[in-house]
Amino acid sequence: MANATPLQVNQFQVEAGFSRIGFTRVLLPRIEREVVRYREGSSKDQSARLLPGLLKFGECRLERGVVAADNEFFLWMQTVHIGVAERRDIVVRLLDEQFSPVASWQLHNCFPVLLEWSVLDAQSSSVLIESLHLAVEGVQVHIGN
Repeated sequence: MANATPLQVNQFQVEAGFSRIGFTRVLLPRIEREVVRYREGSSKDQSARLLPGLLKFGECRLERGVVAADNEFFLWMQTVHIGVAERRDIVVRLLDEQFSPVASWQLHNCFPVLLEWSVLDAQSSSVLIESLHLAVEGVQVHIGN
């Protein structure tokens, strides 16, 4: 390995069809394979065979500060109805110090499932953050060249 330095996580961009690509935080979806347990009644084994099943993808969460007149998260959330959703492919790129991509995650057929905002607090001086949770149907990961 030429460079064994771990990648930093603090510079990234998101392409999701929004006018702003800046986000404060992105929680990438986890990838999990289901396990299928199988056993025939005539088997002398006291345990089931384990077979690989379908892949499952967790939710992606996009977080960013709220700015005046920007309600794109809310508008996308409003497009989702029972059985029908405006789906988007989303690309998250991790950037190096020169802002060149060093890794990317392509999230396929995403649609919003939860929209929430940070707590309003009269004694706080923090920024209002909106969080959009997305259902994800597929993920492709590219790290390095």
